[in-house]
Amino acid sequence: MVLMTEAASRGAWAQSHSSPLPAPEARRNFLACPIVQDTPTVPCWLAEYHGELYFLGIQTDSAGWSPPYLGHRVLVEGALAGGPRICGGIPLTSKYPASPIPSGKANGRPLPNPPVVSVMRELDSSCNELRAADPQFQIEGRRGPGPNVPSAGFGPSTAAPLDLKPPFASRTFTLTYEFDSEFAARTIGEALRAVQYAQAAGAKRMTIIGYRGATLLSDGRVLREIEPIGRLRAEELGAAIRKIGVPASTELSVRWESEARKPDGVTDPERRRAEILVQP
Repeated sequence: MVLMTEAASRGAWAQSHSSPLPAPEARRNFLACPIVQDTPTVPCWLAEYHGELYFLGIQTDSAGWSPPYLGHRVLVEGALAGGPRICGGIPLTSKYPASPIPSGKANGRPLPNPPVVSVMRELDSSCNELRAADPQFQIEGRRGPGPNVPSAGFGPSTAAPLDLKPPFASRTFTLTYEFDSEFAARTIGEALRAVQYAQAAGAKRMTIIGYRGATLLSDGRVLREIEPIGRLRAEELGAAIRKIGVPASTELSVRWESEARKPDGVTDPERRRAEILVQP
């Protein structure tokens, strides 16, 4: 019954106690049904907000941006990218790259870094729009012919090299999440880095802290994650850390915050996070 209550509350609206300022005009943060715009090569993903169409990204290989899927609404968080329309939509972007390599080209121009897109868990049968292929949209995907291997999308890692030589100091590793999700699909590598650091440092303690986020939408409303999401993230990450292998001498503890901090419409994706504090 508890799980049903939590699932039913996912994506619920909540107004802040004080009226928040609208998100910056150069940004677009909104909930909408994703739209598939087919092309002669690679499908595009779009979304409509206040009567305007926005470009999110393309259906690309598994090493890059995670596209949404029909049957669910999406939370879109991004800034206006500038430049011409792509697949009929105004392009959005973010500073949170899934890959240092552009996902492809549109009419010969590199695609912008995609906005942050979170798939809502609730089914929505109205999210089913698939538009026929339009030959005017010339999309070139990043992935060429051949098997879909990580090198097709990632390229060199952007993470700072992990220093595994003494002296060791306390260090925090951060994982970020999609809205209302406890699975860090794109940042779980930080958990492995944390364990490697703990092993090299002979860490005495590892502390996992889960956080709950909120998003300030462009229309001034606030969308808060479900109350137990901080706990769910901390417990899920703790289980993952134990599977990776905590050093026998290391004490592992888990805690979380249930209150969502006030959103600003810009850095909200960073607050949907969990931290791993490693203490030598």
